[in-house]
Amino acid sequence: MLNLTQDEVTAAGGPSDAAQTRAENGTGPDPSIETLRKLDVALRWAPGSAARTLDGGHPTPLEALDGEDRSPTSRPLTLGPSEIPLDLDTIIEILGPHTQITKLSAAHPEVPGLAEAAGELSRVVSKITGAYVTRLLEVNGGPAGPRQPLVEFAFGHLLEEPSTVTDPRELEEARYRRFLYGRGDGLDAATRERFWRRWEDAVKLVATEDPERSGDAEVNA
Repeated sequence: MLNLTQDEVTAAGGPSDAAQTRAENGTGPDPSIETLRKLDVALRWAPGSAARTLDGGHPTPLEALDGEDRSPTSRPLTLGPSEIPLDLDTIIEILGPHTQITKLSAAHPEVPGLAEAAGELSRVVSKITGAYVTRLLEVNGGPAGPRQPLVEFAFGHLLEEPSTVTDPRELEEARYRRFLYGRGDGLDAATRERFWRRWEDAVKLVATEDPERSGDAEVNA
């Protein structure tokens, strides 16, 4: 790797010799996000570069970034006035009443406006759970991370091709989730690069978060 021996990469903060060999030869499971992060550190690449290289892209050397981009602390996580933190427990609480209302709507189609209200509620709940799934995929390796059968079992409908979505923002989020899950083959080069940059920024934020916080237990809504 870049004329460095495996021992030199490990000494510079990189992964073990065995992990490097698997990454170089493409054998075994996909490298974990921790392995990819260590490669970025050892090779002095911008966060996300190792993952992008694994996907056929090109790394971004730290020297190519300005001072602001090179310093994770220069981009603290701040919530705008239109955003609030929403933890997983709250999301689970929302799902219970949502299921009840959906069943009531199906059982009582004669109630005026109930079906429309239930449908709109389903759309909003889908946006909230979609944000959680996006966060979950970001912190577990992104597009180069291992596929999680449990995620597809529980949230498969959020990973499908968004054929019925018309809102541009919701369409962007749905396509970004598919990209994070390794289903971005149909995206053009510009969109893939934009999503790579977005994921890189997400990785930077995760790296600067309070280590006692769970990276996959909170989303912004």
